[in-house]
Amino acid sequence: MSIKCIFYSYFDADKGPRVLYQVPENSVVAGADSPHPTLFSFDEISDYIIPKQQLCDRLITFCRNRYRILGYPVCLEDGKYDRNEFIFNFVIVLDEAEEFSSYKPVVKKIARLFKALEEQAGFLWNEVTRSSVHTLIEQVMEDLNSYCECMIPINESNTINLKLFPVIPPPPAVKAYHVPISTVRFESIMDSNWDLTMQRIIPYIDGVNSVRRIAELADADYTLTKKCVAELLYYGCIIIVDVFRFANTYAVNGELNHFINNVGGGLHEECQLYISSSGKLIDFPTILELYTSLRQGLTVAEWSLENRDKLVDVDSGSTTGLVQSP
Repeated sequence: MSIKCIFYSYFDADKGPRVLYQVPENSVVAGADSPHPTLFSFDEISDYIIPKQQLCDRLITFCRNRYRILGYPVCLEDGKYDRNEFIFNFVIVLDEAEEFSSYKPVVKKIARLFKALEEQAGFLWNEVTRSSVHTLIEQVMEDLNSYCECMIPINESNTINLKLFPVIPPPPAVKAYHVPISTVRFESIMDSNWDLTMQRIIPYIDGVNSVRRIAELADADYTLTKKCVAELLYYGCIIIVDVFRFANTYAVNGELNHFINNVGGGLHEECQLYISSSGKLIDFPTILELYTSLRQGLTVAEWSLENRDKLVDVDSGSTTGLVQSP
């Protein structure tokens, strides 16, 4: 994630919408001696940056010239202002393709903070205090781009505290035939405050039982079980694969190269421990031979008969292959 520009704009009673501070310089409004073009024409978008009162105090986002522009215009009414109102906007500019959901609360928080400062002490209307805005937005941009968060003091009583939270995509729909496989040790993170249905189904998540079977074994409502599994999937506590059957047919895909090249990464050793059905670990060349022998037209039952002398746990071996080679 990377902010391309932050600028502060306000409505001037004589000149209309103006950009007073911008970081980097000349990004939105260029000086006479600037050799570089601006990201876009401010005059063409000024009606959206400093809009009519009806569009103030709400998030406005739009795209221009392959950039996404996010602002939250604020309108304050008071007799001390020219025309009895003061409209300003702190705007963040991103690449159009950038995921921008995490920036929405940041833009809102900046606007509301400076609205409160203006209402309390005329921070933006006063030329002396307003002069610090350039330094503040420069630090905000630098810290958010570098650390995804910032804590910048404005004065003795106020601080800009912002954080960009990662956007987690929604998990795929959970089906009755899906088999959840844990990626964490539930006993180390679960406590009595967890949802009751969640506590009931956790003991039956073993990499073998399907979602429907888990609901039956836990004597839990199927719909609630699905919601709990989806929640665990969302937070990365489990992954899901299709239910294993000996009538299934499997074949390797291009992800096998990742598995082969994971020398020293722990994946080979993890696979050996997981699929060996006796105390003796199967060597990696044999594991590779077993996986590459899977092919279209050959069921798992037929494959297991062909390789019954290899002492492999067919269920675990198939599950490992599904997890590591999606």
